[in-house]
Amino acid sequence: MALPLWFAPAQAADKTVTLEAVEVTATRSDLNGDETPASVTVITAKEIKQRQHRTVEELLRGEFGLDVVSQGPTGSLTSVFLRGANSASTLVLIDGVQVNLNTSGGFNFADLTTDNIEKVEILRGPQSTLWGADASGGVINIVTKKGQGKPTHAVSFEGGSFGTFRETASSSGKLDAFDYSLSVSRTDSDGFSAANENDGNTENDGYGNTTVSSRLGYDFDADTRAELNGRYSHANFEFDSFGPSDGPEFSNTDSFYLSAPLTKTFAGFWTVRLTPSLAYDNSHSNFPGFTSEFINKTYTVDLQNTLKFSPIFSLIFGGEYQSQKGEAKGIFDETYDNQGYYLQAVFKPTERLVLTGGVRGDVPSDFADRVTYKLEGAYKLKETGTRLRAAYATGFRAPTFNDFCFNLSNSCSALDLKPEEVDSWEVGFDQSLFDDRVRLSFTYFDADYDDLIALDQNFEAQNIASAQSQGVETGLDIKAMDNLDLFLKYTWN
Repeated sequence: MALPLWFAPAQAADKTVTLEAVEVTATRSDLNGDETPASVTVITAKEIKQRQHRTVEELLRGEFGLDVVSQGPTGSLTSVFLRGANSASTLVLIDGVQVNLNTSGGFNFADLTTDNIEKVEILRGPQSTLWGADASGGVINIVTKKGQGKPTHAVSFEGGSFGTFRETASSSGKLDAFDYSLSVSRTDSDGFSAANENDGNTENDGYGNTTVSSRLGYDFDADTRAELNGRYSHANFEFDSFGPSDGPEFSNTDSFYLSAPLTKTFAGFWTVRLTPSLAYDNSHSNFPGFTSEFINKTYTVDLQNTLKFSPIFSLIFGGEYQSQKGEAKGIFDETYDNQGYYLQAVFKPTERLVLTGGVRGDVPSDFADRVTYKLEGAYKLKETGTRLRAAYATGFRAPTFNDFCFNLSNSCSALDLKPEEVDSWEVGFDQSLFDDRVRLSFTYFDADYDDLIALDQNFEAQNIASAQSQGVETGLDIKAMDNLDLFLKYTWN
């Protein structure tokens, strides 16, 4: 249960007007935040600047349906749980790259800064129909800034508590058909001890992070665009492990994400987007008496077609091939492949009504084929400023390499694990009052899980027969003055 209250100065136009212009790319359609029937939150670049948060972890805290869990000071393992689902059930995308770790299944937000980020989309509820196995709980989609206008440059230096310092440099702009945005940052912190000082843990857990982010684009003509998007981070973190006092424990993590989307529109109504991508993560940790190293590699090729037959009807279809590799040095080295094929229709007969429906088939290398589907609808009552929403979706999550391989027999084939499956439905409404200066929102959701994957008393992964997660998400946004916005958000799960 969470009840955060935020005060954020608004320096430009009404927040509502901004949201209406923001396309939600995680839905794969061209619907914006106020049109899509999905339960979605969009944090824009303007809001990121207003809140002055330095990490995506800080941005996500207090948002609908999210539980952000950090195990210590800056740099410690940070996981996100969406609507009660396992952290491995939330798919994280950065410029189209699926960055979840293949070994653990989740994504560690500890090292993800807000450098060069244009917006963060939070799509709640099963999204396997659009994105496959890792999205059974929802999707967090992160989009990097696109260079615009005359090139500009900036440098900054900051200092804070716990011996924390941060330096950044950035440049972005557009030169004829070429646009770019670049940023480099360095964060250092002395930190503090996560373990009890009464047991002799007086050593601070320091942290360092270097992040480089870039987005390059070239418009060959009005209908053809190519991009090259990359993000690299190197982080070093000192932590406390299992002993009664501090030791030499530390971890080094190198992460590299790369995507090269190519978009082409034919005859004004058929848009093809080909996105090859790579996610690489290497984490090396030093414990008393032993070391560990985990290597994750994900290669993905996604081909999406969008046919916009008319302003009221469009069809989205495509396919995805993905190869996932997970290695724990000296323990296992496994590869998992999957082919996915998806189809989604968007029907908007009037400005009041939006209907979407989709189906996806996945052909994994290690499990039986899976079919998931989703139906969503929204209806707007313009006279009262009310929008009604409803959705039903199915999803699944495959066991991770850690689920399979960490067991008493140290054999990756010892456990007979099945993918977990989920059926979820939700209903909700959004209400606008006083010329859109006050906005209310309410959503009730219910998710039923079969073969939920959980750890037993031996810390081995097992399938639980069934489980359920249900809850309520409510929010109140008030534009109190032209330079003052109030946000009140409450989640019961």
